[in-house]
Amino acid sequence: MNRLFSLLFIALIGLGAMAQEETVLTIGEKTYSLDEFNYIYDKNNSLTQEPVSRNEYVDLFVNYKLKVEEAIAQGYDTVPSFQKELDYYRNELAKPYLTDKKATDEVVKEAYEHMLYEVDASHILVKLSKSPTPEDTLKAYKKILNIKKQLEKGGDFDQLAVELSEGPSAPNKGHLGYFGAFMMVYPFEKAAYNTPVGEVSEITRTAFGYHLIKVNDKRKNKGEVLVAHIMKAFPYQSNEQIQNQSKIAIDSIYNKLQNGESFNAMVAQFSDDKQTVANNGKLPWFGTGRMVPEFSDAAFSLSENGQVSKPVKTQFGWHIIKRLDVRPIKPLDECREEILQKIKRDERAFAGKKATVERLKKEYNFTINASDLASLQALVVKASKGEKADFVKQLEEAQLTPAIFNGQSIHSTEFAHEAFKFNLPSGGFTAANFAQVWNGYVEEKLIEHEKSNLENKYPDFKFLMNEYHDGLLIFEISQKEIWNRASNDSTGLAVYYSEHKSEYTLDEHFDGRLFYCKNKTAYKQLKKLLKKDESLNLDSLESELSDQIMEKEGRFFKGEEAQLDVKQWKDKKTVIDTNYPYLLTEGKLVEESIQTLDEVRGRVISDYQEELEQKWIESLKEKYDPKVNAFVFNKQ
Repeated sequence: MNRLFSLLFIALIGLGAMAQEETVLTIGEKTYSLDEFNYIYDKNNSLTQEPVSRNEYVDLFVNYKLKVEEAIAQGYDTVPSFQKELDYYRNELAKPYLTDKKATDEVVKEAYEHMLYEVDASHILVKLSKSPTPEDTLKAYKKILNIKKQLEKGGDFDQLAVELSEGPSAPNKGHLGYFGAFMMVYPFEKAAYNTPVGEVSEITRTAFGYHLIKVNDKRKNKGEVLVAHIMKAFPYQSNEQIQNQSKIAIDSIYNKLQNGESFNAMVAQFSDDKQTVANNGKLPWFGTGRMVPEFSDAAFSLSENGQVSKPVKTQFGWHIIKRLDVRPIKPLDECREEILQKIKRDERAFAGKKATVERLKKEYNFTINASDLASLQALVVKASKGEKADFVKQLEEAQLTPAIFNGQSIHSTEFAHEAFKFNLPSGGFTAANFAQVWNGYVEEKLIEHEKSNLENKYPDFKFLMNEYHDGLLIFEISQKEIWNRASNDSTGLAVYYSEHKSEYTLDEHFDGRLFYCKNKTAYKQLKKLLKKDESLNLDSLESELSDQIMEKEGRFFKGEEAQLDVKQWKDKKTVIDTNYPYLLTEGKLVEESIQTLDEVRGRVISDYQEELEQKWIESLKEKYDPKVNAFVFNKQ
């Protein structure tokens, strides 16, 4: 049985106890409220085609809660694997509550709008290391600011890029070519898309450093293309003589294609791209910017499927490209999930979290103690130049409270232990480093506090968590008490089958082959052939005859085949299939019989499980003596 499916199916039946208004059920010292019962009843009744009344549903509710009670009594809720799995589901269920949906929707919409266009840009980069000092950051910023001033005075972007850019595209005047959404780091992408054609962006900082971006062109995204190719490779930066040898070879292949040779055959015989040869040279779908420009431009210039390009040169060799298919950008509704997955991998992912943090600061009245925060910063910068143990000790002794929220204090002691779990950086912290660590720590404290309080704030979340909690427990204890027992208890299964044999009868039926014939001639011919060979295979017949016959084989019960009913059971109803009016049978009539255990083992196990469950429930009722207050339903 699929574990997750079973868990979710079981979980639909019930939830844990919520805040009481009126009690529906009492088991020992535990009570279950009318609110909880109504939630479960309404949810499950909406999923069934045959709704039942609340009074009728009480038994299901009682049985479910008895199983949960027994699972807890047996300690299933204390098993580490249960706790681990429940924590996993809680973390997954909490995610939508810990990110701002409006902010997420906005970045999804922005990403999609970017996907509709491609930008051709150049840039000038002043690099920064991964952990720059304030001095390094200031130096880099002054340099990029000076370049910006030169551009404002009429300086040539291309020339300044060659002379001053520290990026790999500098020799090419900073030119990057066309790119689309998710192909650059997010701040760079955003700046490029927001800058008009022909203009230069404001100074933009990314993880690589400071950029000035010149937008050369914008065009509609052409979508994606699916192509196959034949490649004659040459080594990177090989001399002209070697490249010419590949050119001669590719020209020869192109001429063969022009003279009618098969593209797939040419791939198999000549292509040097061994990774695609087995697939007839086919490459994955790609959009503009995913391949080197020469290859991409040639692929997108092909106007129809099946069209083959002239030889195209790239840094990898010579190619002949065949267009197989194209597809446009899908509508937002169809690619939303795909966009969300991509967003998780770049800086856009923080948009929802940041918006949530800002909301929580207001909701929890997050307040900074400016004096203590300044003292904490000074202490961290000074003490972090020493040993870790001494650093933590100084922060503990400082007894600073730099912030409070929702009646809780952020203390320098917990900050020391939680924000500095690893070794301190060599050289210690700077004021900028401190601000980064402090802001990150505050964000995590607020998120964790919100996460721990979700059940109290959001009834729907509490309902879901109770579903998973109870569902996991029921799954585990049902495995032991019912499913595994029924499957492994061969003696009990045999006894159950013996006591219920009469329930596993097989009705009278015809066992064999049915041959429906379109005309009498085919019927007579087939009848003669079957007299000679009862195991005759229709595939061995001449097509002229086999085309006139339709065969069915297996067990056929009365009422399944109208013409068989007329012939075998002398049904007075005359039903003729006008397409196949003649029926020829080959087989025998089998009388009603009791099936063996091996023949119906699956059914017997299922029925045995049901009996075990009923007996188990009765024993639980006797053990826990549940009390139902059905009177509350009369008030509704």
